[in-house]
Amino acid sequence: MTRATACLRRGLTAMALLAVAPTTAPAAPRNADPNWPCQQAKVSELSVASYWSGPAVDPSATGWQQDTAVASLVGVITQRRLPLDQAEVRIASFARTAGAEKNRALLEVFAGVFEVLNRERANVMAGLDRYAERQKALAENLRRDGEALRAAQAASPPDEAKVAELTQRLAWDSEVFESRRQSLHVACDVPAIIEQRLYGLATALQRQLD
Repeated sequence: MTRATACLRRGLTAMALLAVAPTTAPAAPRNADPNWPCQQAKVSELSVASYWSGPAVDPSATGWQQDTAVASLVGVITQRRLPLDQAEVRIASFARTAGAEKNRALLEVFAGVFEVLNRERANVMAGLDRYAERQKALAENLRRDGEALRAAQAASPPDEAKVAELTQRLAWDSEVFESRRQSLHVACDVPAIIEQRLYGLATALQRQLD
């Protein structure tokens, strides 16, 4: 197989991928953002009530950052690289040393945890929105170049230089498109992972309340 033939086949593969992409991509949940790239439902904002059944707390109004011990614990336990069971141990230790201020301090820890993880999740969601826009733009480029390639091949005589140029461009863009598509599954799981950590930390904090 010559290099030109291989390039042409890659270009045709790109066009085939583009043709089937709309039907093989995960279906967006009903009433969801039509541009949302993930199979999971898009929930833009988290609710405190969904994770906290203890005393009322407003994460935006507690000033948890002003308490050095609270802020330090929040900074540690919100790190996803720290196993949840180790985070629970740190929470229990914090509660034992908080004394008469334990309940207040635990509420502030939750406020900090919610604020940090909610912001982290919002950043991930925004990144997924940007991903969808980039994929949409790349798909449009692939469609446009595919049409131009067919026109160059149909010319009499065929425009060999144009065919070669467009074939190489389609091959490259299709590889980028497919690479991004394959990484989407992992990226789409991140918001749920953050939500699971928030739930686990909230549960551990509530167990320490009097």
